[in-house]
Order: sequence, then structure tokens, then C-alpha cells
Amino acid sequence: IVVRVSEHRVDLPGVIIEEEPYRSYPRGELAGSLLGYVGQISAEELKQLGGEGYRGRDRIGKSGLERAYERLLRGVDGETQVEVDSRSRPMGTIGSVEPTSGAALELTVDAGLQEVAESAIRDQLQALKREGKYRNAAAGAAVAMDVRSGAVRAIASYPGFDPGLFVPRISETNWRALNGTVSSLFNRAVLGAYPPGSVFKPFTAIAALQAGVVSLNERFLCTPSAAGKYTGKKCHVWAQGRSHGWQNLIEGMANSCNIVFYELGQRLTADQMASAARAFGLSYPTGLNYVPAEASGAVPGSETRSFMPGERLSYAIGQQVTVTPLQMAVAYGAIATKGTAYMPYTLEKATAADGTVVEQAVPTVSRRIDLPDSLWDYLHKSLRQVVISGTAACAYSGFPIPVAGKTGSAQAPPGDSHGWFVGWAPKDDPELVVAVFIERGGGGGAAAAPVARKIMEAYFADDIAALRSGSDKSASAADVGSSAVYMLPPSD
Repeated sequence: IVVRVSEHRVDLPGVIIEEEPYRSYPRGELAGSLLGYVGQISAEELKQLGGEGYRGRDRIGKSGLERAYERLLRGVDGETQVEVDSRSRPMGTIGSVEPTSGAALELTVDAGLQEVAESAIRDQLQALKREGKYRNAAAGAAVAMDVRSGAVRAIASYPGFDPGLFVPRISETNWRALNGTVSSLFNRAVLGAYPPGSVFKPFTAIAALQAGVVSLNERFLCTPSAAGKYTGKKCHVWAQGRSHGWQNLIEGMANSCNIVFYELGQRLTADQMASAARAFGLSYPTGLNYVPAEASGAVPGSETRSFMPGERLSYAIGQQVTVTPLQMAVAYGAIATKGTAYMPYTLEKATAADGTVVEQAVPTVSRRIDLPDSLWDYLHKSLRQVVISGTAACAYSGFPIPVAGKTGSAQAPPGDSHGWFVGWAPKDDPELVVAVFIERGGGGGAAAAPVARKIMEAYFADDIAALRSGSDKSASAADVGSSAVYMLPPSD
């Protein structure tokens, strides 16, 4: 078409052939929810940006990083002055200004780890549906973040979308498909605020220990007969014909015993629980540069409303609050580091067309939490026990890197519960924190923890290979000719 138009330029007055840039997304849906998409500038956007040189035909970032870093990505338009005759036929070029490319952005996100996170969520949802129990499990999210800096290594939301569908413009059919019953354009990792369920329990424990209403040695009896004391509320294991028996705070955390935390909820006010959670950043934006602005969640206190005794019990197990997966990753990162929370970021650096670095990431501490050493030790020990012998033990069986974390099953009537897992590794030298949310997926130990393990397996692949290689060499040197089967030693 271009050639034919060029051949007939004399007969087509006023027609000029121009090149126009388009976005290309060779990896398709990979990180689409994070990257966002571009589209033609709207009338409202033109009013806001017209003074910065934008024109009505421009394409700009509409969401995600495309919008958050629009000014870095845009560059400067070129210009050509063309001399025409009385019939608007081009006679020659008077002058031109070459266009300037926008900055190239280097992200903290690892493409391989991102792919693992997205595929792990997708595969887990398919498996849950095949099993037949959680047929409405159709969405999920995951965040993997470096606890030492706040650098986001993966941030996945499923279902996602291919930003290429918007180039040059999205069709009506595709737009309707993306905005179906389960929206593909909604980034659940950043924008979704959900009840956290039992992954909130560490903050309840912090509040109780800070208030002095419980000791680490106190024991609680988990049996169905205890239900009357807690307005009929139950522990999750009773449905299986079991009880936890006598539990201290470490065992209560490891087994996610509701009775233990109902008792703490009776002794605490909503304000005390809210204060402990807010200290770790819950109910506040994390500071991630993203468009639309991230959700803040809600950790209400008495300034919002009064809480009935039964509501305080629900509060203690994370049913009166809402959080985002990103917030939980940051909060557990602060537990892992024993008090240092970093602001999450996805842009490592931006480099201009001439090679100048125009923006460079600087890790930023967003808050510091001061707790007694004994309380930090309790949190680390109890959350490690969750993975060794508690509700995440099956998901992490045989995993050679020491992991600490918490599972959660958050009720969301009238549908099935949401599944959560948030944890970090290595336990005593924290490097990576992972938060996984499976919408309508049931228990976190079965729904979310396996996804977190796959992400950690990919991230620590070299370390795991080295551990296994060292174990094999040690075994062969010590027992040449032996028929024994050698297993990795326990990691803790």
C-alpha cells in the first residue's frame, strides 16, 4: 500500500506518508498486568497533558508501568516542514528535526521468575478445578520481593492479558473478553484488597505479647467443648474430627489454631490489634509507583466503629480487615528482617537515548518496627514451625532451603474461602519474601503454599543444585559401593 501511494503522490494532493511507532510485546501476556497498556489519548487526558506537548493523535500509557513512567518513556516528537504548491502537493522539504527516543527502562523484575509465578498460579487453579472441590477458583496473585532492598522480582496477577491486544487499538470483542466475569485487567497483586485470614495471626500475637495479656508459656485447650466460650466459633480441624489439644503460642501459630487466637481476641481491643498491624504498614499504601494507585486495604479501629465481642474474635484471625498481596509481602519482609520494611519498587534504572542514566533506584526504608528480641525470636521460631510441622509442612516437604511463613484460609461468603501463604527464605538470612493469594481456592496450605514453593524453587535454583550436588558427593565419598539411598539432611 505504501509503495502504491508513493507512486501516485502527484495525484494525491495533501497525502504524506509518515512512520509511526507502535509498541511490541514479544512475550505476550508475560507481566502484562504489571506493564499495563497504551492507547490513544482521551479528551480529558489531553486537557491535563496538552501543555506538555501532547496532541490529539498521540498514544500514551493508560495503566501499569506504561502510565506510571509515561514521561520517561515518551521521548520527543520529530518535525518535518514540507513546501507544497497551490494544490497542496509536496514540492520539497524545508527542514526537519529528528525525533528523540524515550528512556529505556530496566526493571527489577526477573523475566524467568515472573514466568514461573504466572504459570504456577495458572497450573494451581487448573488443578483445583480438576479436583472438583473449588470450581470457582479462577484468579490469583503473587509477589516476590527482595527483603534487603524492596526490589520486586516478580509480581503476577491471573488472569492477565497481552498488552499487544491494544496495538494499535483493541477490538470490541477482545475488550469484552478482558472485562468478563473474572476481569483480566484487574491487577490483584496491587489493587485487590482481601481478608487475610490466618496470615494476619502474627500481628494478633504481637499485639497480645506487647499488651502483656499472654505469655509464651501459657497453654490453651482446643476442643469442641471450648466453642461455647467463644460464641460458638470453631477451630478449622474440628470438621475433620480432630482437635489440637493443649497449645502454646508457638504451637498455636504452627497449627493455625483458631481457639488460641480467639482467646487473644477476647483479651485485646480492636485498637490494639489494629496498632500492631498498622506498624507493619497494613492499611497504608506501600509506595509502589503504579497506575491506578494501589489499594490501601483497611485495618479498622474504634475511630471507624465499635466492635462487638464476637467481631473481635474474628478480627484476631484476620476476618475484619482487608489487605493486598503486596502489603503482605512488605509486612512479612519486615518480620523477616526483624523490623526493617522497604518501599517496593520495580524500576532499577532509566537510561536516556544518549546513554545518560536519568533515574536510578535507591532502596528506601519505609518504616522501622521496634520490638523486643524475645518477640522477634517468637515470630521467627513459630513461623518456621509452620513450615516444619504445621500447616505448610506438606507443601514444603523436602525443601532444602529453610523457609518461615504462614498459611491462611480467609472466609469470603457466600463463596469458597481464599487461600493465602506468605513466607520468606532463608529463614535466618532472609533474602526473598513471597506472598501468594488464590481466590476461592480454599486452605492456604493446599492452594497457595505450593505456588510459593515453585517460586522459591526457581529463585534459589542454583543454591538448591549446589546443596544437592554437595550432598551427593559427600554420600558417594563416604559409602562407595553401598546400595544405601541418601536423602538431604533436615534443613533445620
